Amino acid sequence: MTDSSNLKNQVLHSLKWVALGKVLTQVIRWAITFWVIRLLLPEDYGVVAMADVFFSFLTLFIGSLFTPALIQSKELTQKTLKQIFGMIIMVHASLFVLQIIIADAVGAYYQSDIVASILKVNAWCFLILAFEIIPAALLARNMEFKKVSIISAIANISAAITTLVMAYLGYGFWALIFGEIVSISLRTAMTLFISPIKYLPSFKFSEISALLKFGGLLTGHATLAYIFLHMDVAIAGRYMSAVEIGLFAIGLQFALMPQKKLLPLLKQVAFPAFSKIQDQPERINSYILKAQKFSLLITVPVFWGLASVVDLIIPIVLGEKWVDAVIPTMIILLVMPLRFCEELFGPALKSQRKVKHMMINLWIMIAIMIVSIFLGIEYGATGLAMAWAFGFPVAFIIVVYRNTQLFNIKFSTVARLFIAPCCAGLLMLLAVFGSKQFWVDISLVNLIIQMIVGGSVFLFLLFILDKKSIFELKNIIKSND
Repeated sequence: MTDSSNLKNQVLHSLKWVALGKVLTQVIRWAITFWVIRLLLPEDYGVVAMADVFFSFLTLFIGSLFTPALIQSKELTQKTLKQIFGMIIMVHASLFVLQIIIADAVGAYYQSDIVASILKVNAWCFLILAFEIIPAALLARNMEFKKVSIISAIANISAAITTLVMAYLGYGFWALIFGEIVSISLRTAMTLFISPIKYLPSFKFSEISALLKFGGLLTGHATLAYIFLHMDVAIAGRYMSAVEIGLFAIGLQFALMPQKKLLPLLKQVAFPAFSKIQDQPERINSYILKAQKFSLLITVPVFWGLASVVDLIIPIVLGEKWVDAVIPTMIILLVMPLRFCEELFGPALKSQRKVKHMMINLWIMIAIMIVSIFLGIEYGATGLAMAWAFGFPVAFIIVVYRNTQLFNIKFSTVARLFIAPCCAGLLMLLAVFGSKQFWVDISLVNLIIQMIVGGSVFLFLLFILDKKSIFELKNIIKSND
């Protein structure tokens, strides 16, 4: 069997286990999440979203500093691992102290003592996460995603149940915080059990300068990526009420649910796979185009389909108190396929160590989105969503053009991939919104009818416009059975 076939089979096998773990847990977790949202208030999600801007930034910072370098490195000795472990402990301890110290200042910025209290509690997560990074990175490096999926499933379901119980008992926003702490603690404990650290940390760092340089570049990129993805709440939290922030946060959370489950699945497998063929540009280009094509075949019907029926889903699933989140959610969902496609370039760029190129891309997107956010901020949650609808497509075109030039792919080749799924998606939207003239009541029956109408129209039109891609996707899935 050729190396190409081996890699393909390894990638498909890994995707199968990652996907299986996601599917089995997400049905349960989504059901619990929707139940929790019904129990909590918009302001609960508002204060958590504001606190999460700072906590998630620090979490992303340390994740980008070590994990990609461990996965991408061609050779790892125990001496190197011991020095990385020592560096991880120093960095995590420093961030724990930093968050405790700066919590009150962040709370003062948002004019909320609750935000400060949340940051002081979840700061302890940094001390726990210090023991997960190396074992988790080694499991990913070896593409042992069956083990990773089982660990993730147990941790996520346990966290969801904890959140639900605490929300039901009236703990409000603390239910969300302690649910996350349970998830991190369980995931770390199980990862250590499966892949234990059998050496002590070393605080001499002579062997890891190259790794830290690469990790440092990725950390700079991750910092910009975080600013890009969270600057809407960071900016709006200063000028808008917790209720408005909560409505936007729930709209964003609802819109991101499919992406948060699909995209990490692909990226988790794609980066190690691209790293294995980093010296074969033609194969990389082929995988990039296939990833873009098949992502559009999946994300357009998923996100645009949800956008067409979210006016029924939110009142039915979340309750009438969240009805003001319908329009922001619908707008964000329409933009999500572009966000998905843009991020799919990341694993290939990282495998080629094109971190500076990625950082320039982010600076471009940040500049465009800052203007859009300040233009939309006075219109509340809907204005923030409109900022994404108008700003991101412009940024997307510029960034994708830069990426295609880097990989020597014609921009028109990528653009053509959008034609069939987007045309089918637009007609799907028209069909669903047309059906609302006949099925107007907010009910589960009407929701199911409209979903069937939309799905049928999309599949029929895609079969007419690009049936070759449908059969190709079917064969890829079938080949891994």
